[in-house]
Amino acid sequence: MNPIIRRRLPPSVRSLLTDIGPKEEWTDTEPDTVTRDGVVLPSRGAASGQEEFLTPAKTRAEAAVDASDSRSGAVCMLCERQPSCYTCPRCNLQYCGLSCYQSPRHSVCSEEFYKESVLQELKDMGKTESEGRLKMQEILVGLRQKAETAAGGMEGLLKDAGIVSEDADEGEGEAKEKVQVVELLSRLAELQQSGEGSATEIEGILRQLADIGERDSGDMMEGAEGAEAELDLADRLSGLDIDKLSEEELWEVLDSKEKEAFMGLMKGGALGGLIPLWKPWWEEHEDGRRALVEVLEEEVSRRAGENSTTMAEQDNEVKTSQEVVQNQRKSATKLRKIKRGNTLETGDEKGSSAVTAVPQISAKIPKLTSICANSSPLVCYGLVNALFGYTFTLCLYNNDTDSLIIEFCDMILALSEALSSSRVFNSVQEALDCGETLISGGGYLDKEDLLAPSRALEAVAHIATGRDREDPAGYCLAALSQLRSVLSQARKALSKEGEEGAKRQKYFLASKKCEFFQAWVLDNEPRIRGLAIELWNEHSKRESARSSMERDRAVVEESLKKGKRPGKAHLIEQLT
Repeated sequence: MNPIIRRRLPPSVRSLLTDIGPKEEWTDTEPDTVTRDGVVLPSRGAASGQEEFLTPAKTRAEAAVDASDSRSGAVCMLCERQPSCYTCPRCNLQYCGLSCYQSPRHSVCSEEFYKESVLQELKDMGKTESEGRLKMQEILVGLRQKAETAAGGMEGLLKDAGIVSEDADEGEGEAKEKVQVVELLSRLAELQQSGEGSATEIEGILRQLADIGERDSGDMMEGAEGAEAELDLADRLSGLDIDKLSEEELWEVLDSKEKEAFMGLMKGGALGGLIPLWKPWWEEHEDGRRALVEVLEEEVSRRAGENSTTMAEQDNEVKTSQEVVQNQRKSATKLRKIKRGNTLETGDEKGSSAVTAVPQISAKIPKLTSICANSSPLVCYGLVNALFGYTFTLCLYNNDTDSLIIEFCDMILALSEALSSSRVFNSVQEALDCGETLISGGGYLDKEDLLAPSRALEAVAHIATGRDREDPAGYCLAALSQLRSVLSQARKALSKEGEEGAKRQKYFLASKKCEFFQAWVLDNEPRIRGLAIELWNEHSKRESARSSMERDRAVVEESLKKGKRPGKAHLIEQLT
């Protein structure tokens, strides 16, 4: 067969032509194919027994890993111990860290690099400053040229730009000073740009600007010193938990100047003006206190049919009580001004302290019959004594019953024998006198506020009056509920052992007495109205007596001043 034709035949046909024996399997297999990127290619690996001529390209991440692996194998060319991690951009030297980069072996390259960086920075800085100076000079010259053609001159131009305010709040001197500064700066820029100004004129402008700067810097220094002092104290207190620090620890935080300033505020009475005065909730009555007059008139009319003598006495009683009602706010205002040194406003004026909400009445108040079958008619006077100690203590602490709850409860028990003992009072006067005696004897009376007991009596009368005619006992129940709640909270804060255990028992008994008073008030609401009449009459009597004593004292002092003789008076003369 022609060799050319034989070569063109497939291998299987050629084998048949040369080998006429039976073939069990084909010896020549078709080449394997490989799919790459969607293209079918013949395989050159496993089938042919040859290695692949093309390899897939590596990604950037794989190339970076290979590069880092190759670098990690290199050793630092300076210390020759650590593996190199960096390459110097100037000399391509491989080094491990900053210490080797700044080492003497590399100092020639590194110092030259630092020097070039600093020089370039200074060159750029000078260029920037000069460009900024020229730009500002152009702005000032342009501003001066506009001011020459403007209607209001430089001042009108600055007002239009918002640099000078048109409000009357800004001082005229400050506005004129701003206009003067801009005029001086614009004139100086004009002289520097033209180069025609004399040295004398330039020196005069600079001297005026220096004088203005000294005045402003003095004011700024004073304000900066105050701000720095406040910031310093704020920094010292920023990391402290003030609620957990004692008074001694807080005192040590202050420096000597701050301690002197605090003592000066306390001695001068200005410290009390920083604390808002609490306005008692029991002073709020229906329609501007008309409820009190209605209670008194209703009480008098109920007793009108007894006899004419009693009626006349009660008419006088009503008139006296009405006068008390009309003068309540005046007296309260006067007493508060004496207490606070005329630094606080009254309740009718704007800016007065907000009235706190009436305390919530206890949900569980037992019936009086479940506690006591036959209660004494003298219970009301014990109630007066308890409320007297409560109102005096609450006003003294300015309604702050949370921060000093133990001291608050101790003071109430010290001032009210109705809560701390089993004493029985026979009249309103006796109950009030007992409370005043304990206030004076216990050292609770402030010498600068001698009218505090009188305000406590007035507060008890307010509480007994109630908010309105439909609910005369509401204020009594609210006051006793608050007292009950505070005693219970203080009792939970104490342990059951030692002195705290004994104090805990006292608080428990006092809270039970408050509960008994609540049950009595609910069962004797009509008696509360009569008690309010007695309290206001007692308050009126004591105020009249105090006013009479003040008048008598003024008369005596005046007579003593008139009776003094000029010169030396001989009290004892020799008899001849």
